[in-house]
Amino acid sequence: MSMSAGAGKGKEREDGGSDEDDIAGPYIMRPLAIGLQLGPEEALVKGNTSAKTRRPSLSQRLGFGSGKESAKGGEEGVSKDASPAGDPPDANDNDRDSVRSSSPMAISAKVECVEVAGSDMYVGTSHGHIVHYTVAMVELDGGRSGATPEYFRVSSVDLKLGGKRVEQVLAFPVLNRLVVLCGSTAQVLSLPDLRPVPGTMMKGVSCLTYDERLQRSAAAAVILCVARVRSIQLYRMAGAELRLELEVPITCSVASICQYGQYLCVADTEAYKILDLAKLRTAPSAEGARLELFPTQQPRTDPDSGRVIRPPRPRTLVVGPGEFMFLTSSASDGDATTLGVIVTALGEAQRGTLQFASYPKSVVYDAPFLIAAFAGSVDVYDTRQPEQTLAQRLFVDTPDAGRPRRVCAAAGFLAGTRLAQLDSEGEPSLSRALSAVVRASVVAVSQDSLYVLADEPPLLLVSRMLRAGRVEEAVAAVDAALASGDVSQASAEARYCVLMAGVQYFARLLLDDALQLFRRGSLDPRALLHVYSDYAAYLGPLLEPLERLPMPATLCAAIRDLGTVSQLVGSSAADMAGNGCDQEALAEALAANALEVLERYLEHVRLSEEFDVARTAVDTALARLYADHDHVEKFTALIGSRDSRVDSSVAIAFCRNTKRHYYESLLHRARGEPRQVLGIWRRLLSGECEDARFGGMPEYVAYVGTLTEQQDILLAEYAWLVDIDAAASLRVLAGLTDVSVAALDADRAMASIQSQKVEGGDGAQRALIERLISAGHPRASHYLTYLLNVYVRQVRDCYSGDEERHRRLLALEERFRCAQAEDLRLTFRVWIAKAAAEDKSDALGSQSAIRLRAQLIAMLGARPIAYDAAAVLDCVEREAPAVLHLEKAMLIATLGHASDAGEFLVTACQDYAEAELLLMRPYAPESLAQLANVVGARRTRGPQQAKEEETEGVRHLLRLYMAHVDDEMAARLVADLLHRYSECLCDDAGAVLVSIPEHWPYAIAEPLVSRQLARLAHRERSSSIERGLRQSLTLAEQLRAIDEHRDAGPIVLDYSQACAKCHKLLGSSAFVLVPGSREIRHVSCG
Repeated sequence: MSMSAGAGKGKEREDGGSDEDDIAGPYIMRPLAIGLQLGPEEALVKGNTSAKTRRPSLSQRLGFGSGKESAKGGEEGVSKDASPAGDPPDANDNDRDSVRSSSPMAISAKVECVEVAGSDMYVGTSHGHIVHYTVAMVELDGGRSGATPEYFRVSSVDLKLGGKRVEQVLAFPVLNRLVVLCGSTAQVLSLPDLRPVPGTMMKGVSCLTYDERLQRSAAAAVILCVARVRSIQLYRMAGAELRLELEVPITCSVASICQYGQYLCVADTEAYKILDLAKLRTAPSAEGARLELFPTQQPRTDPDSGRVIRPPRPRTLVVGPGEFMFLTSSASDGDATTLGVIVTALGEAQRGTLQFASYPKSVVYDAPFLIAAFAGSVDVYDTRQPEQTLAQRLFVDTPDAGRPRRVCAAAGFLAGTRLAQLDSEGEPSLSRALSAVVRASVVAVSQDSLYVLADEPPLLLVSRMLRAGRVEEAVAAVDAALASGDVSQASAEARYCVLMAGVQYFARLLLDDALQLFRRGSLDPRALLHVYSDYAAYLGPLLEPLERLPMPATLCAAIRDLGTVSQLVGSSAADMAGNGCDQEALAEALAANALEVLERYLEHVRLSEEFDVARTAVDTALARLYADHDHVEKFTALIGSRDSRVDSSVAIAFCRNTKRHYYESLLHRARGEPRQVLGIWRRLLSGECEDARFGGMPEYVAYVGTLTEQQDILLAEYAWLVDIDAAASLRVLAGLTDVSVAALDADRAMASIQSQKVEGGDGAQRALIERLISAGHPRASHYLTYLLNVYVRQVRDCYSGDEERHRRLLALEERFRCAQAEDLRLTFRVWIAKAAAEDKSDALGSQSAIRLRAQLIAMLGARPIAYDAAAVLDCVEREAPAVLHLEKAMLIATLGHASDAGEFLVTACQDYAEAELLLMRPYAPESLAQLANVVGARRTRGPQQAKEEETEGVRHLLRLYMAHVDDEMAARLVADLLHRYSECLCDDAGAVLVSIPEHWPYAIAEPLVSRQLARLAHRERSSSIERGLRQSLTLAEQLRAIDEHRDAGPIVLDYSQACAKCHKLLGSSAFVLVPGSREIRHVSCG
C-alpha cells in the first residue's frame, strides 16, 4: 500500500509521488486501519424476489440525494465514484460503496463513520453496529508507505435499530459517553462498555451537533444540540445527567446543523439560517433571533425523463470563533461548481469564498484548513489565504483498500514518529514548535479502511532536511522553534535534531560548529569517544559499547557511520591536499584540531555535571588528553580535585608505557602513594630516566616537605638527599620531628655535608647541628663546639674580607658607642640582643649579621656550658681576633680567668658595664662570672667577704680605667664609680685621691672627699651625743626614783620584816625597795 500527496505542483514520479518531497503540503495521510473485520454478515439477499427493499436514507426522506442518481428511471441506485483529473493511474473504478450485483449475495458491513479518542477507536457500520478498537500511535515516518499501526478489536455492540447505518458518532472521554446517531434515532452509550444510558434515546432526529467552543477530548460538560422533526432541542450533558435546557420550535426539517456558543447555523428544506439562542431563550419570535441567509437547493424534475432529481444534502460547519460556512451549488445534481461561503454569526461575509469543482461528499474544518472528500481524493484548502485555493490533494492509490468517501472530525489522537527513538519518558510532547508527536483530529473513511490526516511533526521535517544534507536549514528551523518559546532547549526532540546536525558537521570536519551543537544537544561524551579509536582502546571497559548508550538509534547509527577520526582526517587531508600543500602536515593539523575539540567538549561535560554515569570515562580521557598536550596544570588540577573520577590504574599504565614518568608520578601522588612518587623522582634526579616536565630538586623538596605525617619516609628521604644536595636537605630536615632527628645518623650526615664542596657549606652544618641540639640528639653536645666554630666563621665572614664588610663592623661599633654614651651601664650583650630583634635593614645590610652575632653570644652565654670553651677560644683567636672581642672575653671568663676577662673587656671591648658586672658583681645572674665553675663556691661566702670582693673590684676597675682608657672616658667612668662605690674606698681614700690626675675636675673626686669628711664629722658628733645620752639616762633614773619615793611615802621597817626573795630577816642589813611591786629585799638579793 502506498499513499501520495501533492499540491498540483512538481513532476509526478512513477510511484505517483512528487519528485520534490514526499510531503508537499500541511498534512500527511497514513493508514490507521486497513481491511477492518466488522463482524459477520448482517443481512443476506437471496434473490431479487425475496430481497428486502432497502429503506430510503434520511437524506432521501428529506428530499436530498447522496450523489449522482442512476440513469434508470424510477429506480434508486448508488452512483459510482468518478475519477477526477490527476487521479493515480491505478485507481479502482469500481466503488465498494455500491451494491456490486443484483444477484443473491451477502451484503458486507461498511464503515460509515468513525470516532477516535486517544487510543480508543469507535467505528459505526452500515448495519447499525458500533465496533470498539484500541489502536497504537500512528507512525508518520517510514517513507511514503508508512506502516499500519497495531489495533485490536475490543468489543462490538448492535444498536438494535433495524440494521440502519450509523450516521454520526461523537465521543466525550472525560464524561465516558458516546453519542450515536443511527437512522433517525440518537442514543447515548456509556464508555467503555458501550451500554445504552437509560432515558437517553431520542427518536425522530435528523441531525445533531455540540457546542464546538469546547474540545471533546477535555470537556467535562457539553451542550448537545438535537434537530428533531418539529423542534431543535438543547441538552446539557454533565456526568450521568442529560437535561433538556432549551427547545426551539421549527417549521421545516433540518438537514445540517452546527453550533458555536449562542449561535446555531442550520440548513433546512428551505434555507440556510442562523439562530441566536440567547434571544430565543427570552422570546421565540424576538427580532433578529432567526436570520435567513440563502435558500437551499430544491428537488427538480427532469423534463425529458420526468424523474425527480434530488440535490446533494446541505452542509454547514463551524470554521472559527463565531464563523460558519455553508455549501451551495449552481446545479441541483452537485456536478457543477460548488461554493463554500463563510459568514459571521451576523450573516456577514467577511472572508473569501471557497470554490470546489464539484459538491464534496464530506467536509470538516481543522483550523486553519478545510478538508473535503471527493471521489478519489481528499483536498485541503487554506482558509487563511485571500483566494482560499487548493493547498494539497491527497490520494489513496491502493485499490484493495478503497478510496476515502468521507472525512470525520475525531476527538483527538496521537500521531508521530519513532524515527529518532527519543528517550523521553511519560506523555509525549505535543508542542507544535518542535515535536515528534502531533495531535490529529481528522480521519478519512473508506469502505473498510481508515486513514489519518495529520500535520507533519516539526521533528520529521528537520530530520528530512538533515537526511538531505541541508544542515544549516535544519539548525535554523530548530533555532526558530526555540525562539518561539514553545519548546525548551532541553527537550528530547531539540537535542536530537541539534545532535544529528552536529554529527554531520563533524563528518565534514567543521569541528567548531560541531562542538557548539554537541554542547547545545548534550551529546553523551562516550559516544564521541568512540569516534576516537585510540582513546576508545585506551579506556577499554570503562567505555560502554555505542549500542548500549541511552541515545536514539538513528543518532547512534549516524555516529557509527562516521568511522574514526583517523579515517575522517585521512580522507579530508587527501581531498584538501594539492597546490603544493603537504598532505601529511595537513593531516597532523586536522588531527590536532580534532583532539582539541574532544578536550574542550569533555571539559564542558565535566563542568555541566550532566553525565554523571560517564564521569569516570570522561575524567580518564581528559587525563590522557592533558598528558598528550603537556597541560601539566590542568592535569594536576583534574587528578587532585575532590570530585575527580580518573581511573588511575588505566592512566598510570598509559603513562608508564609511553614513558611519561612525571605524569605517572602525579597520578601516584593523587592516589596518596608517596613512596612510588619519590621512587620515580629519585630516578629522574639521579639521571636514570628523563622527563623535561619534572621541576627538579625544588619540586622534589617541596613535596617531601609535605610528608610530615609520614616520618619514616621523610627520614629516609633526608638520608638519601643529604648525600646528593646538602643545601636542599635542610628543608627536609626542618620537617623531621624531634623523635626522628634523635634517630638520625648524625655522624654520617655531617660527613656527607663536609665532603660536599658547596657554597654555604657551614650553613648546612650549622642547620644540622642546631636541629640536633634542639631535638636532644645524643651527639648534640659533641657537635655544639663545632657549631660555635661555624658561627665564629660566619660572623667573621660578615665583618671582614673586604672594605664594605669592614665598614659594616665599624658601623656596628659606632652604634654601640652612641648607645653607651647615653647609658654607661649598657652592656654589649643587651644592646645587640635588642638590635637583633629590630625589624629593619640599614643601607649596609648588617641586620642579618647582627642577628647571627647575637645568636652566637646567646649560645656562648647559655648555661650549663656544654661546649669546649678552650677549643672555641682557639677558633676565635685564629679566625676572628679583631672582630669577636666580647665573645673572646666570655670564653676567657668561662675558663675561670675573670680578672683577665675584665681587663680584656676594658682594653679591647671597651664594654665597661660588662667588666663592672664581672669584677664587682660576680654573684649576679647576668655576670659573666656565672659561666665559670668556681662561681658556685663564691656564692657560699658571707656578706663581709662579698663586700671585700666588691671593694677589690672597684679598686681594680679604677686602676684599669686610669691606665687603659682615654682621658675623657676614664674621667666619666671614675666619676661614676666614685659616685656609686665611694663607701668601698674610705680606707684607701687618700691613695685614690692621690691617683686622680690633677687636671680632672674636682667634681670627680667630690663624692669620695665628701664621704670622708662626713665620716670624720660623724665620729666627733657621735662621741658628743653618746656623752649627752649617758648623762640624760642617769638624770632620768634619779628623777624616776624621786617620783617613786614621793608617791609611795615613807618606808617603815621593823626587825620582823623578811626579804621578799630569800625570806630571811632583814635585821640591820641594807635593803632596797623594788619599784612597782613595792617588795623589800636585801641589797644582795635585789
